[in-house]
Amino acid sequence: MANELIQFGESRQTMSSLEIARLTGKPHNDVLKAIRAMEPAWEKVTEGKFSRSEYKDSTGRSLPCFELTKTECLYVATKFNDEARAKLVTRWEELEQKARAQMLQLPDFTNPAEAARAWASEYEQKQVLVIENKKLEEENIQLALENQELKNDRNYLDLIMRSKALLTISQIAQDYGMSGKALNKKLADMGIQYSINGQWILYARYKDCGYVSSRSIDITRADGRPDVVLHTEWTQAGRKFLYEELKKQGIIPMLERD
Repeated sequence: MANELIQFGESRQTMSSLEIARLTGKPHNDVLKAIRAMEPAWEKVTEGKFSRSEYKDSTGRSLPCFELTKTECLYVATKFNDEARAKLVTRWEELEQKARAQMLQLPDFTNPAEAARAWASEYEQKQVLVIENKKLEEENIQLALENQELKNDRNYLDLIMRSKALLTISQIAQDYGMSGKALNKKLADMGIQYSINGQWILYARYKDCGYVSSRSIDITRADGRPDVVLHTEWTQAGRKFLYEELKKQGIIPMLERD
């Protein structure tokens, strides 16, 4: 029987037309007709057809259905009303989040050494996150106060000049409506930094400009050994540098957007 929800693999993620019908409250036959009517235009643009499958009904008959990728599914959804499209979008998001969680593979328990390393790494990462989250809470309070002062001022540089705090990349990313991970990748693509042993390091030409500072975080390894990990934080000079470089890429802070 075809999967009525979603199929996630390493290379293909699909949703059945049965699930589309259930979400939109439409008869499955009507959904099939809509998909078939829209397929010629899709094939003309992409040179590919929608994937066919089949399922067994309550009487045991084999009946046709489609397995659509997210892009194909949302293309077909243009035939539906706003509420139906919204249901499809939110359902994809829900299922993708579940799939991503399931893809976090457990260690190979048949290999004790590998399992121990995996759990130790997870334990250490959680320790770092606890420390970082506490620091983020404290610094976000300070940023909130600064933003309150500037609620009628749309000049991001004024905000930078008024602050002396060191910032994490996640805090700076919030100014641009981005995640810390996304901003780190963007800066790497721009040739500003690279990652080594889990820490982001500036390239040599920016190294001695006073843009960043390394902070040591004390942790306890899973085996009880104390250790230290390094974490990169940005100075206000570095924040201003990022502002200028990102602006060249057409990326401006939310504070300065219309």
